[in-house]
Amino acid sequence: MNSLKLLLLDCSPRRDSSTSRHFTRHLLPAMAERLGRDIEITRRELGAQPLPAISEAYAESLVLPADVARERYGDALALSDELIRELNEADMLWISTPVHNFTVPAVLKNWIDHVVRLDVTFTATAQGKVGLLRDRPTFVAVTAGGAMFREPAYQPDFFRPYLSAVLGVIGLKDVTFMHAAGLARTDEPLALVEQKAAQWLRHESPGHTLSSIA
Repeated sequence: MNSLKLLLLDCSPRRDSSTSRHFTRHLLPAMAERLGRDIEITRRELGAQPLPAISEAYAESLVLPADVARERYGDALALSDELIRELNEADMLWISTPVHNFTVPAVLKNWIDHVVRLDVTFTATAQGKVGLLRDRPTFVAVTAGGAMFREPAYQPDFFRPYLSAVLGVIGLKDVTFMHAAGLARTDEPLALVEQKAAQWLRHESPGHTLSSIA
């Protein structure tokens, strides 16, 4: 059986103390074991090696038809093309990230800005934007210091609605959020992350999603 190609976006600027990295280290191997397949990982260290912000030329290209944009601004689109190719080749997308100020970190927003492109990853219609990429399982392993992702809400959550909407624009609608929050209230955040990972794997792992790529 062929290996499963996974694109991993690691968005934390922290290293050994990163809760989102720790969360992924406990979740991803268990998911791979359930699939019973080897996983070939392409890793983007967005937190440690941030992508450049979009340039003026790239911004200008976004308001043009794709063929005109490529002819006029081809060099400015090279990084975007590379990131979209990585995404296209992946059978699964995995985003490992903290929450920053109620929403996605700037480094993840930069990646999003590079892959959401008119007539390349989505098209605009009279009914709205339609994704051009094939759907695939997308897992978001997210950690937060504050009391997010709960009812009643203690803090605003712009993270999940935004990420679901923007990934949906390019065609990625099978999105599963795995979260560990309230980590600032404990002296052992990494231990709490391990507990949350075990809990999720025990009670909430989406078997139908895994079976779709098994």
